[in-house]
Amino acid sequence: MHEEFALQYADRRVKERGFENYRVVYREFIIPSNGTLTLQATNEIWLVIHIDWGVIVQSDYGRYDNWYTQGIMENAHEHGDHIEIINTRKYQRCIRFLQVILKTKNDGSTK
Repeated sequence: MHEEFALQYADRRVKERGFENYRVVYREFIIPSNGTLTLQATNEIWLVIHIDWGVIVQSDYGRYDNWYTQGIMENAHEHGDHIEIINTRKYQRCIRFLQVILKTKNDGSTK
Protein backbone atom coordinates (compact mmCIF):
# COMPACT_ATOMS: atom_id res chain seq x y z
CA MET A 1 0.00 0.00 0.00
CA HIS A 2 1.43 3.37 -0.95
CA GLU A 3 1.91 5.87 1.85
CA GLU A 4 -0.38 8.52 0.35
CA PHE A 5 -3.21 6.05 -0.05
CA ALA A 6 -2.59 4.65 3.46
CA LEU A 7 -3.06 8.11 4.96
CA GLN A 8 -6.38 8.59 3.14
CA TYR A 9 -7.47 5.05 3.98
CA ALA A 10 -6.59 5.56 7.66
CA ASP A 11 -8.75 8.67 7.89
CA ARG A 12 -11.72 6.82 6.39
CA ARG A 13 -11.27 3.72 8.57
CA VAL A 14 -11.04 5.79 11.77
CA LYS A 15 -14.40 7.40 10.96
CA GLU A 16 -15.94 4.04 10.01
CA ARG A 17 -14.99 2.72 13.44
CA GLY A 18 -16.73 5.65 15.15
CA PHE A 19 -13.69 7.67 16.22
CA GLU A 20 -13.00 11.34 15.49
CA ASN A 21 -9.38 11.72 16.55
CA TYR A 22 -6.31 9.64 15.87
CA ARG A 23 -2.54 9.85 15.76
CA VAL A 24 -0.28 8.46 13.03
CA VAL A 25 3.14 6.97 13.78
CA TYR A 26 5.53 5.53 11.20
CA ARG A 27 7.03 2.25 12.43
CA GLU A 28 9.83 0.22 10.88
CA PHE A 29 11.02 -3.15 12.16
CA ILE A 30 14.02 -5.25 11.18
CA ILE A 31 13.15 -8.90 11.71
CA PRO A 32 16.17 -11.18 12.24
CA SER A 33 16.64 -14.29 10.15
CA ASN A 34 13.87 -16.82 10.80
CA GLY A 35 12.68 -14.49 13.57
CA THR A 36 9.25 -13.55 14.83
CA LEU A 37 7.93 -10.32 16.32
CA THR A 38 4.64 -10.16 18.20
CA LEU A 39 2.74 -6.91 18.81
CA GLN A 40 -0.38 -6.12 20.80
CA ALA A 41 -2.35 -3.43 18.95
CA THR A 42 -5.62 -2.84 20.75
CA ASN A 43 -7.42 0.33 19.56
CA GLU A 44 -4.94 0.64 16.72
CA ILE A 45 -4.88 0.02 12.99
CA TRP A 46 -1.56 -1.04 11.45
CA LEU A 47 -1.25 -0.54 7.69
CA VAL A 48 1.59 -2.25 5.80
CA ILE A 49 3.32 0.32 3.57
CA HIS A 50 6.45 -1.75 2.77
CA ILE A 51 7.24 -5.43 3.22
CA ASP A 52 10.34 -7.34 2.15
CA TRP A 53 10.14 -10.65 0.34
CA GLY A 54 9.65 -13.59 2.67
CA VAL A 55 7.87 -11.74 5.48
CA ILE A 56 4.44 -12.85 6.70
CA VAL A 57 2.10 -10.68 8.76
CA GLN A 58 -0.87 -12.28 10.44
CA SER A 59 -3.32 -10.75 12.86
CA ASP A 60 -6.90 -11.00 14.01
CA TYR A 61 -7.72 -9.09 10.80
CA GLY A 62 -6.18 -11.64 8.43
CA ARG A 63 -2.91 -12.62 6.81
CA TYR A 64 -0.56 -10.91 4.39
CA ASP A 65 2.45 -12.63 2.95
CA ASN A 66 4.74 -11.28 0.33
CA TRP A 67 5.64 -14.80 -0.65
CA TYR A 68 3.96 -16.81 -3.40
CA THR A 69 0.41 -15.71 -2.61
CA GLN A 70 -1.91 -15.59 -5.58
CA GLY A 71 -5.34 -14.05 -5.99
CA ILE A 72 -7.02 -11.13 -4.30
CA MET A 73 -6.70 -10.79 -0.55
CA GLU A 74 -9.18 -8.39 1.05
CA ASN A 75 -7.80 -6.05 3.71
CA ALA A 76 -4.42 -7.73 3.44
CA HIS A 77 -2.63 -4.52 4.35
CA GLU A 78 -4.73 -3.74 7.44
CA HIS A 79 -3.90 -5.38 10.76
CA GLY A 80 -4.76 -4.99 14.42
CA ASP A 81 -5.27 -6.53 17.85
CA HIS A 82 -2.74 -9.41 18.04
CA ILE A 83 -0.13 -9.07 15.26
CA GLU A 84 2.60 -11.58 14.47
CA ILE A 85 5.36 -10.81 11.96
CA ILE A 86 7.38 -13.78 10.71
CA ASN A 87 10.58 -13.71 8.68
CA THR A 88 10.77 -16.94 6.69
CA ARG A 89 14.18 -16.16 5.20
CA LYS A 90 17.71 -16.70 6.53
CA TYR A 91 18.57 -13.00 6.16
CA GLN A 92 17.14 -10.11 8.14
CA ARG A 93 14.12 -8.46 6.57
CA CYS A 94 12.33 -5.12 6.93
CA ILE A 95 8.68 -4.16 7.29
CA ARG A 96 7.19 -0.66 7.54
CA PHE A 97 3.81 0.25 8.96
CA LEU A 98 1.64 3.27 9.35
CA GLN A 99 0.37 2.87 12.92
CA VAL A 100 -2.97 4.59 13.48
CA ILE A 101 -3.73 5.06 17.18
CA LEU A 102 -7.41 5.65 17.82
CA LYS A 103 -8.01 8.35 20.42
CA THR A 104 -10.96 8.55 22.78
CA LYS A 105 -12.11 11.52 24.83
CA ASN A 106 -10.83 9.99 28.07
CA ASP A 107 -7.55 8.40 26.94
CA GLY A 108 -5.43 10.83 28.97
CA SER A 109 -3.89 12.58 25.96
CA THR A 110 -3.66 16.34 25.68
CA LYS A 111 -4.75 16.59 22.02
